[in-house]
Amino acid sequence: NHSIYYMKINIAIASHKRLNLIRKKTLKLLRKNNIDENIFIFVSPISWADYIGLEKEYNGVKVIKSYNTILETRNHIIDYFDEGERVIEIDDDITNIQTTEPKIKNKTVENLKELFVSSFEKLGNNGLFGFNANINNYYATGKDKLGLYSIVNSCCGYYNDKRIKLTCKEKEDFERCILFFKLRLPILKRCGYGINTRYWKNPGGIQDHYDFKHRIIVQSECANALWFKYQDLCYMYVRANGIVDIRFRYRSKDGGKTMNYDALKGK
Repeated sequence: NHSIYYMKINIAIASHKRLNLIRKKTLKLLRKNNIDENIFIFVSPISWADYIGLEKEYNGVKVIKSYNTILETRNHIIDYFDEGERVIEIDDDITNIQTTEPKIKNKTVENLKELFVSSFEKLGNNGLFGFNANINNYYATGKDKLGLYSIVNSCCGYYNDKRIKLTCKEKEDFERCILFFKLRLPILKRCGYGINTRYWKNPGGIQDHYDFKHRIIVQSECANALWFKYQDLCYMYVRANGIVDIRFRYRSKDGGKTMNYDALKGK
């Protein structure tokens, strides 16, 4: 596909105290897929001195001194890039992206750049896209869907829109989806692909700020705040491990051909 070679895509990675992990995981994945330019690593001030050497170690990498919290860093990413630029936000601990087709053995995506380009092309000129949060294909439909679906920040892409201002210190990926939806921008979930990573397990990152018990409290507070503000669009769901999740109420009614904005009528 010739568009792979001309489409500019910025790769934004938020990272904190994970220098070795980002080398072994996400940077290794990007290099393997010949993604070696326009890579921006947004690091906490305390990590900046450790990370700055990556600029010499990897061509196309720029290390940016950002903020101490993931919320401030994600907003910094939005502020940093120009309006309308294509941005892929990807976590620093991603092993790979796999196909997730029902009853078919998963395969590693061999050309991530092609996947990113095709996803932006499917969106058009604005919007947000993402993948399944994990590589479990038991529940995966394997199809593309348009509508108010959850798009995890672990690996997502969007046309930068500076009207998006995140406010939740966690659950900010759910908030991003709601804000895109309320702006009537397309949200594309590519359910034929899943993200391979270890949520909540790797040292550094958010785990450096608080332990699992404290994180349950923070997650619950953020879920409550989102529900209180957008209860017409979402509800709360408690997982078996105690984590409070957000679930969305509205879906596309025509098999994913158009967005469903019925929930926003009169608003």
